[in-house]
Amino acid sequence: MKKISKFILLPAFGLFATVCANAQNWVEIADDATPVICISETVNEAPDVVEIFQNTQSPYHHDPRAPRFILVDQKGKWGLGIGGYLQTKIEYDFDRAVNNVDFLPSAIQRGGAPSSQFRRDMTNSVIFLKLVGTSRLLGDFEVYTSANWRGSGLGLQLQNAYMSTKYLKIGYTVGSFMDLAAIPVTIDYGGPCGMTFYRATQVMLRYGFDFGLSMGISLEAPDVNATENETFTIDAQRVPNIPVYVQYNLFNNPLNHIRLGAIMRDISYVDKITNKDNDKVGWGAQASMLATMGGLQLSGQFTIGEGIGSLVNNISNVGVDVVPDPTTPGKAMMLTSETWYAGVQYTFSKRFFATATFSQTVLRSRKGFAEANPGGYRKGQYLAADFFYNATENMQFGIEYLHGWRVDFNEKTYNANRINLSVRYDF
Repeated sequence: MKKISKFILLPAFGLFATVCANAQNWVEIADDATPVICISETVNEAPDVVEIFQNTQSPYHHDPRAPRFILVDQKGKWGLGIGGYLQTKIEYDFDRAVNNVDFLPSAIQRGGAPSSQFRRDMTNSVIFLKLVGTSRLLGDFEVYTSANWRGSGLGLQLQNAYMSTKYLKIGYTVGSFMDLAAIPVTIDYGGPCGMTFYRATQVMLRYGFDFGLSMGISLEAPDVNATENETFTIDAQRVPNIPVYVQYNLFNNPLNHIRLGAIMRDISYVDKITNKDNDKVGWGAQASMLATMGGLQLSGQFTIGEGIGSLVNNISNVGVDVVPDPTTPGKAMMLTSETWYAGVQYTFSKRFFATATFSQTVLRSRKGFAEANPGGYRKGQYLAADFFYNATENMQFGIEYLHGWRVDFNEKTYNANRINLSVRYDF
């Protein structure tokens, strides 16, 4: 599901270029937020479509901005945009390396780990196609596909493929048990270790009131990351994840909001001792906030739950959705996880801004799990400090310092450091 063929995307982009070449009229619309070039036979209608592109762009820093190039239909009611960004990143680890292109405390190398490491990365670069329109019944309508180069062998990897209306979203995209707008800005694609971040195929219903209150509920295809052994194994899942959320925007401004969320998970597994299907019910609760006061912005999130490891940034690769029960062979159990982050951002001017983030993830042992797995991951902490310079409306330079801590159940502690340099161009 996560991988798409370049033989599908490239002809689409070729078709886009062909249509552009044969379009009869074009107009450049200058806008402080997103300058675009529209190609249309009815150029006077183009600004309405441009506004929809801007209103539906993601608040997440690692998602691309509204497209610069847009095709508009003859009636000026629908627009097809192509866009993305190219990002080049240089990473240097010192005083112990992290075995991942993302700075995950759980991936800090132990034992005879190298003391330093240098690498370059361009796989975060994104390209997308987006169709928008409007109707009296559906409101603003959006069809969106995007991919980066994080697939196998630097191939394309699907990030989004969905259609969305005012009340409904269907397809593959980020989950609802998270708060995209409150995620701190970092060069590191992984971001704070204590934030929830995942993607899923889903059906989401949502509704917003005029006074700033919105709510939603989803059915999401489950993705289980577990530690199996010779007595139990993960089988096909039979129940979708069910997240819900309520968000209130102060003064109807999404840059000042409080959001509460919850999720229910039913994880199926096979007891090899009895050869029977079993399940464990997991849950999660979450609170997040975003506050903006002039050039100062504060963000934070706290999450607690059982069986939600694959939804949390730093432990999605540790296998803790369900783990073996040390007291009963063939049975699985869930560990409690507590995660949080706090971030601050200050914008000095249109060109300069800086961010700082601290985050933590903790796993709680039960039934002797820590004694049975003394070298297992127990706690991680993440510190990030970033400085960004917007050289132009489309080009951004950044520098970042990262420090991570990993603590295992046997209380052994490991640290790592990384410097990131980034150049990003949005188109």
